[in-house]
Amino acid sequence: MTRGPIASTQLVPLRSVVHSTMSHGRLYLLGDAAHIVPPMSAKGMNLALPDAELFADAVVRYRKERDSSLLDSYSATALRHVWKYQAFASWWTELVHNAGDASYQGEFRRQTARAELAGLFEPGPANRLLSEFIAGLA
Repeated sequence: MTRGPIASTQLVPLRSVVHSTMSHGRLYLLGDAAHIVPPMSAKGMNLALPDAELFADAVVRYRKERDSSLLDSYSATALRHVWKYQAFASWWTELVHNAGDASYQGEFRRQTARAELAGLFEPGPANRLLSEFIAGLA
């Protein structure tokens, strides 16, 4: 039996997307329709649920009080949360990739990433912040 060449290990290209406005007229984008984070950070649902809650509150207020202020500010309000998690997702993805694969950005960066990663699992402020981001509380 003939086998083909062994494939080299390669990181899968990951992407992040944020639509800088999450609304246009009466069209509102929520969750993955508005923003995508790399799967490494596991934040897709943590971003979609706050969008849904924010939008639902805005619709309820509009229907009950004819007050469109929450609908009007939906995009700006949601994007503050989205950009915070995009920053976390980018940082986390880079850190984990660097800590595991020296071919990504070199052995020096691999070792500094490993030290940074180890520090996140020691008691202290960095561990608390990581825990809050991982749990979706930040």
